[in-house]
Amino acid sequence: MSLNAWQQFRDRVGYSVVALGCRFAQVKGNYPITKPINPIDIEVLADPKFQASVTEVADLTLLDTPRLANLWQLCRMTDPRGNILEVGSYKGGGALHLSNSCPERKVIACDSFGGFEKLDAELDHNFDDYMFKDNSRQKVEGLFKSRGRPCEVIAGFFPASCRGKTIAPVSFVHLDADIYKSTIESLNFLEDNRILMEKSLIVLDDYLRHADGVVQAVKEFTAAHKDWMALPMFPGQGLLVPRSSFGA
Repeated sequence: MSLNAWQQFRDRVGYSVVALGCRFAQVKGNYPITKPINPIDIEVLADPKFQASVTEVADLTLLDTPRLANLWQLCRMTDPRGNILEVGSYKGGGALHLSNSCPERKVIACDSFGGFEKLDAELDHNFDDYMFKDNSRQKVEGLFKSRGRPCEVIAGFFPASCRGKTIAPVSFVHLDADIYKSTIESLNFLEDNRILMEKSLIVLDDYLRHADGVVQAVKEFTAAHKDWMALPMFPGQGLLVPRSSFGA
């Protein structure tokens, strides 16, 4: 499914506005792509279900097409008997996209719906207190109810919001917590409480994207849990993989 003329124009204008905003705010990191990404024969782009999902969630997520493609393909690689967990659902676009990739599986979408709990001035400098407050649990629940999809939306700061709840077994996690405290607490909770099935995958957003809190949390987690390894994925995601997946 190719973009129509209006969608192409909208995207060009959108990217230009973002770039202009970065210049006004003196934000570093508006890096050029010297050699454009070649979309020819990329099979996920030829999947009409993937393209339909990207169109459906376009206004419900900040994730771009490459990151949505990574989520789509990696989620499908995990055990279909496991639940899909998203921490940091915001408007629910990422969670709905994951549901579109595996419609039979239950999605557990977690978000505070009240922004961040605690920002570290040194590690979380990319984020501000006012961010991610313009949505509600009811709106995300409505996305799934209207489509008849299995989903549980949990409000509050994860993992405290899920203590006492049964969310296991989980085989795929999209951890889009943005900041140090939420990321390290989420990772430790999943591991310490044995929430994850064997050979589960965890995808982190904003990894190696100047979100120093996320990077620091991953370093500490993999140092403490040697059975996990972290792999970078373009553009700005990280993949946590159990070493057992490689027979190690």
